[in-house]
Amino acid sequence: MRRWTCLFAALVLTFAAFGREQRVRDVTIHVTLFPTGSALVQERWDVDTGDGITEWYLPRTNLGDIQIKDFSVVSDGDTLACDNVWDAGRTREQKAGSYGIVRKDDGLELCWGIGEYGDHVYEPSYVMTNAVKTLKDYDMLHLQLVTDELAAPPRHVRVSVRLAEEMQERLDTACCRIWGFGYHGTSAFEDGAAVFESTEPFTRKSSVIVLMRFDKGLFDSPSVRDKTFQAVLDEAMVGADFGDKKKGNGFKIFLAAILVFLVAVRIWQRLKLKRLRKRLAGMDFDRIGWFHDIPMEGDLPASNYVLDRLKEVRPGNALASAEILRMIYNGYIDVRKDAEGKVELCLSGNAPGRKPLDAVGTRLLQMMHDAAGEDKVLQDKEFSSWFSQNAETVDSWNDKVLEEGKNAFLTKQWMEPSAKDFTASGQKQTRDLVGFRKYLQEFTLSDLKDTSEAHLWQDFLVYAAMFGIADKVAEQLKDIDPAAFQEAVGYDYPTFSGVLKSTEDLSSAITGASSAGSGASGLGGTSSFGGGGGFSGGGHGGGGR
Repeated sequence: MRRWTCLFAALVLTFAAFGREQRVRDVTIHVTLFPTGSALVQERWDVDTGDGITEWYLPRTNLGDIQIKDFSVVSDGDTLACDNVWDAGRTREQKAGSYGIVRKDDGLELCWGIGEYGDHVYEPSYVMTNAVKTLKDYDMLHLQLVTDELAAPPRHVRVSVRLAEEMQERLDTACCRIWGFGYHGTSAFEDGAAVFESTEPFTRKSSVIVLMRFDKGLFDSPSVRDKTFQAVLDEAMVGADFGDKKKGNGFKIFLAAILVFLVAVRIWQRLKLKRLRKRLAGMDFDRIGWFHDIPMEGDLPASNYVLDRLKEVRPGNALASAEILRMIYNGYIDVRKDAEGKVELCLSGNAPGRKPLDAVGTRLLQMMHDAAGEDKVLQDKEFSSWFSQNAETVDSWNDKVLEEGKNAFLTKQWMEPSAKDFTASGQKQTRDLVGFRKYLQEFTLSDLKDTSEAHLWQDFLVYAAMFGIADKVAEQLKDIDPAAFQEAVGYDYPTFSGVLKSTEDLSSAITGASSAGSGASGLGGTSSFGGGGGFSGGGHGGGGR
């Protein structure tokens, strides 16, 4: 009997040994960025190889002009030997102690022998040239650093990105924005680095895609793309959801069903929107012509309310940008340059004769005073910190913005208190607003042959900021007459471009505070499992095979 018991135990141990699956306990990736746009990637994989495999590999495809150089692997503290011609068909014993690269039509695979079955810590490292891309307005890093469909999904992943010591810069909200895609977790600025970390175990579809926006001046990358960062972000945001709710399989099935339903009713929604806009404006949008003057008596909250009712797509910080730009022109904020020539926005002291701000702008200015440091320089980094600790105040301001606009509409008798539709005068104001937006979007140099409207250019740009097209309008006005532009706007074009950028960063920090926990603002927060499209590198698969 004892003999049969021993035999049974041996069989159990034998089958258990052959049945052990590979596991990935932890993946840590450190990325160091250099001024040329190259990235040193240092990875650490804490794994149990399981049984039945011979090598570990990392696919790196979709590289474009990126080249992989200086690949090496350390296994359990020992540096492996380079095998220039990697033969994936060899045995585990033949691959042990070596690493190499398999080149494919769509990229390459970084490979190394696993050695003995069991627990290991693998540390591959390599350089990616041209990792940082030079865009028209910013520079960016957009990489998939952990692939989906890994043979064994990791229990935990942490990716950190920082600048090389020689750059003497820290990554924070003063110069950078970050978004994390492909995993359930967080993105945050920590100790001068951008950190992307999972808070749930990976599934087969999980990955890590990092998208980072950098101010100009940090990098001089030869990899140039003829597009703006907003175009990159728009593509990455397709399918993204930065909500903080966990989404299980049941929820995903529900979303799929909703998607099918939405596709089915898309035409109906467009018709409904067209009817809504016609009701509010009193005529079809395509029949509304240009309007050359400032609409709605220059009331920004009222104009913002109408654009919201019309369901116009604009940046979430558009109204804040317009209010801040108006503060600059009304003397509430001064523009100056630091020692390096970078534009700074500073709170000014009390000055008699300034035009009063509307209620939205007044509360916004008060928050800016509360958040600014002793030097009164308006830095979006300071605002991100202050607003994250005063979320209720910021949320209250955001919540009341539309209410203030509606109240203004009612006060001016452009809408009946008991009705959702606009009065005849309200419809006229709506048509003027739509016509003015068309004018700013479509005018050419021939439409402004002289500078007779130069005295209105400041107001033009304030409204252009609310429409989300201030940069385009400023460039058009500059091309009409650079001297008239400087006289009317108050700054030469390069300086005003800096003003627009500072205004954009500041308003993003302000309006993004209430949603910063979601990560959608680029200030850090939760990641999005979906979205992230348009990245370089990465691929599918990887792990033990």
